[in-house]
Amino acid sequence: LVESVKTRWRNKHLYQWLTAEHVLAVVALDPKGRFEVRNGRIRARYGHSRSLNIAISYQLDEVSATLYHGTATSNLASIMREGLKPMKRMYVHLTLNPLEACETGRRHGSNPVLLVVSADCLRRRGIRVYIASKTIRLAEYVPVECIEEVESCSEILRGPGIR
Repeated sequence: LVESVKTRWRNKHLYQWLTAEHVLAVVALDPKGRFEVRNGRIRARYGHSRSLNIAISYQLDEVSATLYHGTATSNLASIMREGLKPMKRMYVHLTLNPLEACETGRRHGSNPVLLVVSADCLRRRGIRVYIASKTIRLAEYVPVECIEEVESCSEILRGPGIR
């Protein structure tokens, strides 16, 4: 990867300082655990927008009870009609952390909402919940009936003590 960036990247002259240690630091320090190194190669652990014809096996999450998904308020009507779909990804991304969900939702709109999802409801409907990282969970679909609550993210994003 480092060699390719230094020799083939569009602005390669800007990245001549890059070393393998820099790449490994990104892998180790990424708070969402998006990457892993296997057999000396780096890869994304989740978030694929298409099938890559590589086998990434995820461990089943059979323990988590409550999962969260942040989204723009403008998406809420269709979600409450059709459920949460993976859209351009392979899976719906959920998290164990409501703040993380709200921060993700904020990237899609200025007034995000938090969807509280019952993982047990998903399992009862035969929908597997996978562990992608310490805090990220994946599901192929979240039906409307598994969305237990919708909350504004404004208080969560504001933080403690500023209510």
